Amino acid sequence: MSDDKLAVTWRDVPDTPVASVRFKGKHEGIDEHLDELSKLVGQRACGDPIVLYRGGGDMEVCLPVSGPVDGAECHTLEGGTMLCATFLGRRGTPETGEAIGKMFGELWRYTVEQHVGVTEEPWREVRVGDAGDGGAYAAELQVPMLLPKWIARLKGGLDRLAGEDVRRRVLEGSEALSPSSDSALKVAWMKGAMERLDDAVSDEGVRREILCGCSHVYPAERIAALKEDYERLGSVDALIDFIASDPGYEGAPYYRDPEREGNVVFIDKAPQEREKFEGATDPVVKRAAACHCPVVKAAILSGESISFTFCNCGAGWFKPLWERILGKSVEVVCEESVLRGDDRCHFAIHLPEGA
Repeated sequence: MSDDKLAVTWRDVPDTPVASVRFKGKHEGIDEHLDELSKLVGQRACGDPIVLYRGGGDMEVCLPVSGPVDGAECHTLEGGTMLCATFLGRRGTPETGEAIGKMFGELWRYTVEQHVGVTEEPWREVRVGDAGDGGAYAAELQVPMLLPKWIARLKGGLDRLAGEDVRRRVLEGSEALSPSSDSALKVAWMKGAMERLDDAVSDEGVRREILCGCSHVYPAERIAALKEDYERLGSVDALIDFIASDPGYEGAPYYRDPEREGNVVFIDKAPQEREKFEGATDPVVKRAAACHCPVVKAAILSGESISFTFCNCGAGWFKPLWERILGKSVEVVCEESVLRGDDRCHFAIHLPEGA
């Protein structure tokens, strides 16, 4: 995808106090909820309306507010660096919902092709004003960027587990990085950072824990659903069988082919670009298509190597899921990785005794 097909900009958005209404429905129902929220908020409104999209018709309309609003759900919408694109639509039509979905798809493809990481947070539509034609309006679509938050998570883990001196050494040069930085620069920095971490922290278990804390945050709603399934089914074995046989869990939670051997559950990460992965004949292209990490993807395609320590970030995706399901600590180890030449990312989840 070239830039002239999708004009994108980058924006740093501050944390924003909002009043909101969350609902499940169709896009054409947004304005009804927004009108009701506007009446409730009244003069405390102090910014453009924001719509959060979580997928599957799960949406939240938000209004920035100057203070608490009686009778409304109020919280602070976390800010950060956003990848943005301008959108023109018409209120209350299914065609607008389809057009937003298409543009979000184009933005997702842009992030994959340009090796830009996105967070697990909802994508946003900020309605910046009427376009002057009846129900027409202008909006900015915003995709939250991962890199600044990833580095902040790495900083926290280093401070907690390795100390200030190691943190300063490992993070050297990170201030020059941004989500819009060239992918070669990101790869070079990550390669150096992992080398410095390997040199400064000899304990593999500590390095694993530091990187596990950098991972995407597993969606709380999915964890709650799987925990309910575990409690309903009554055992880890039954849950594994359920996950393996239920197509509703394939793809979005990014796992496949769970198997148990003794006290260890083995599980693979589903490919990020499934069609490209399945159709690729070049092993380099195939491994890059499998990986969800934009830095690893760029490294594979450019022939660069990064320490396998980095793949402990992927292990951190599974760790909170199993710990919250079981209510006990688990150890997750990345045993195979496309980063080091394997044809899959394969994880071992070491269960507590009696699980």
